Amino acid sequence: MKKSTKWVLWLLGLIFGGIVLNFYLNFFSVAYALIGLLLAFFSGWGAIVKLKNDVNQYEDHYKRQSYVEDDIEKYTK
Repeated sequence: MKKSTKWVLWLLGLIFGGIVLNFYLNFFSVAYALIGLLLAFFSGWGAIVKLKNDVNQYEDHYKRQSYVEDDIEKYTK
């Protein structure tokens, strides 16, 4: 596993543990703040993945439009 993936999994585990602990100790405002932090993290992660997907789709579309076949390849497929 990559080193950065381990750090992210540790961080998410600590946040989940903090949420459970703060609800157990009746610190609801801190627990809800951690939940908000998780929501912001996952929404940001989703936005980054969507952006990467859009870039890849654009590059694939551009490669297909700019690909020029010669006559031999066109008729021997």
